[in-house]
Order: sequence, then C-alpha cells, then structure tokens
Amino acid sequence: MIALEQVTKQYREATVLKNITLSVDEPGIYCLLGRNGAGKTTLLKSIAGYQNITDGTIHVDGKKITTSTLDTGVSYIENFAKHFNLPVRKLLRIASEVNPDYDYSFASEMMERFELDGKKKFNHLSLGMKTMVSTIICLGSNKNVVLLDEPVLGFDAIMRVEFYDMLTESFQKHPRIIIVSTHIIEEIAKTIQKLIIIDKGSVRFFDTLQSVETKAFSVSGLQKDVDAATQNLHTIGQDTVGGLVTSYIFDTPPEQTASLEIRPLSLQDFFIQMVGHKGGTVK
Repeated sequence: MIALEQVTKQYREATVLKNITLSVDEPGIYCLLGRNGAGKTTLLKSIAGYQNITDGTIHVDGKKITTSTLDTGVSYIENFAKHFNLPVRKLLRIASEVNPDYDYSFASEMMERFELDGKKKFNHLSLGMKTMVSTIICLGSNKNVVLLDEPVLGFDAIMRVEFYDMLTESFQKHPRIIIVSTHIIEEIAKTIQKLIIIDKGSVRFFDTLQSVETKAFSVSGLQKDVDAATQNLHTIGQDTVGGLVTSYIFDTPPEQTASLEIRPLSLQDFFIQMVGHKGGTVK
C-alpha cells in the first residue's frame, strides 16, 4: 500500500507537488497521466525514496519513505535510466544476485521475447532497447510496488503492444501495485485498472477507468438546451463553436433528446478536459 499525506515538494521558489493526500490500497496496474511539468516524475521519485519531500509523509507498506530508507519495497526505473556498460545477460544476473526474490526466469524469458542480444553491452543498444532492458530489470524485481516512468520511450508500435502484454503477464504472475507514467493514453487504456491524473502538482482525478467509461460525456446543442440539460451535473469543461455549445461532464448523462447530441468521451478527451486551460476537478 502507498499512502501520501499532505505531501509537498519545493525546488527553491517552485512548488512541484502541492499538499497531495493519496492512498493506493489495492494491487493493480495504475496509469499516471499529466502534462509535461505536472509533477509526475517528482511524485514517482518521492515514492521510491530517490528524493526527500519538503513537507508531509510517504509510507509504503507501513514504512516511512525517505532517501535514508534502506529497503523501500519499491522498484523504480526513470526514463533514460543508466546502467553499467555490461552485457545485457550480465546485468540481469547482477540484478538477481543482489535481490534474492528476483524473478530471473521471467526476466530471461522477456529478454528472449524482445530479441535482446544477451552479449551486447548496454551502451551499444538503441534507445528503445535500453528502455526495454531497464523495464525488464524493474519488473523482475518482484517488489510490492513498481514505478515505471515513460517506459515506452523509443518503442515502435509493435514493441509497445509487446510491452503492454509483458506488463499484464508480470502482474498476473505477481499481483502488486504497478504505476505507469505515460503520454500514450489510448494504448494503455486496455491494460490499466485505475487512473491518476496530476496537474500543476495536484491530483485532479483518481478513480477506475470504468468510471470514465460510464460517466464522462460530451453534451452538444444550443446554449439554452445544453444549460438546461446539464445544470445539475458536474461540468469539467465547455467549448463554443459557432452557435453550438459542447459541455463536458463527469456525471450520469442526461436523457437523449432531439435537441442534444450526447457522446462518451475517450480517455484522451477526458484527460484534455481535466488538465486543459479550463481544467476540471473530480472528487
């Protein structure tokens, strides 16, 4: 379990995380979404104990997390992670030697699936293959919490599909909390159970993907008709084009009428409405 209580992180004058209180209680694959500079990497690094926070507390499985915590129970790989310039197979061996719970058979199987040359040194790999090695090492750790920061950087479309399959297989084999930060929104929707949206250092949304599918809608029509239909609903954004208005809601949709067009929002469109210049908040 991950528990954040009033977590704030400041860099000089900039407040990157703002009084975040959040509990991730159940095993699952979680997606962390946010614009560039929203605080995603800072949040993940803080949970992993890679950096100290300014105020508040972070606990993982009841253990307080700071940079001095010896075993955080967290496996974290950031984008552009670096490793010793050793052959890939040797890197996997080292990971298994320093961690008695390491799933070397899984890591080795994934290496074969992605056609990684075990004799090739890390620095000689492409960006995508470097990222894949880092991700395999992270998932093989069998830690109770796995944090992946932009794990599909440098992947082509086929590698991304394989990655999502690997993520699902890893979770099925060892259920735990896996949080994936990514910009490729629609692709990961088939893999995740819950969604965390962070914007300007604050959590805007934390709920199941199913809640987005059942409650996020656009309602379009004339201003008076849209206002009448959505007046008691939670509106997260609105656009006006010509004489038509579109309201974006997170609520039970109004009944369809001849004067309204009601459509479900894609995950990407929901995200845009939540963090756009008008940004919404769902509690």
